[in-house]
Amino acid sequence: MTSDSDHYMEMGESMLEKFDKYWEEKNNAMVIATIFDPRYKMSYIEWAFGELYGEGSTRFRTEIKIMEKELAALYEKCVAQDKRAGNGESSSSSANIPSIPVQAGYESFLSSRSTRISKSELRNYLEDEVAPRNKALDLLGWWKDNAPRYPIMAKIARRFLTIPATSVSSESTFSTTGRILDDYRSSLKPVMVEALVCGAIYIKGAHVDLNLVPRDENEEDDVENIKLPIVVEEIND
Repeated sequence: MTSDSDHYMEMGESMLEKFDKYWEEKNNAMVIATIFDPRYKMSYIEWAFGELYGEGSTRFRTEIKIMEKELAALYEKCVAQDKRAGNGESSSSSANIPSIPVQAGYESFLSSRSTRISKSELRNYLEDEVAPRNKALDLLGWWKDNAPRYPIMAKIARRFLTIPATSVSSESTFSTTGRILDDYRSSLKPVMVEALVCGAIYIKGAHVDLNLVPRDENEEDDVENIKLPIVVEEIND
């Protein structure tokens, strides 16, 4: 029984190590998606960052400011897009109407006024009371119902709340045959993949032929025309 316990403990420590490494860098998209959950908003982010970095610490304040700036930039970008779309519609509908100085001035006033009003939409959402957390909530349904109240915020929420969840490779955790890499499921950066391949070639001392297959100059680029190193071909087989 002791050996089984030691085995599970060792496996758990390995999983925790990989989990911590995977989450070493925070995913801003997931943070923003959490902010657009009316049950949590920015309050949850402040609490979570306080637990991670220490409330009031320099890292805590820096991370909070980064998220606030990113959220504000997204909001301002969406407001600008809405404004351009509105100007396009109004200009096309009034193409044959003669320009009147007084009317043009009034339209400019209304445009600036609507922009000032919309700027408070982000603040209103963040300052409004959070939704109850003691029951399940259909996030997309909530934003659909509250779109008239937060039209700009609803558009941003639609972008982040519909991001599909990524799959986590179980082979790297439970398999005893080593780490498996493929083109469809890997969070490694290209430079790291290149380093791993070059390292494998160096360790095994394989002969590598990096010459490209001759092709016509007018031929389009194609990955299949590039001859892979021998070690890589063996791994793929």
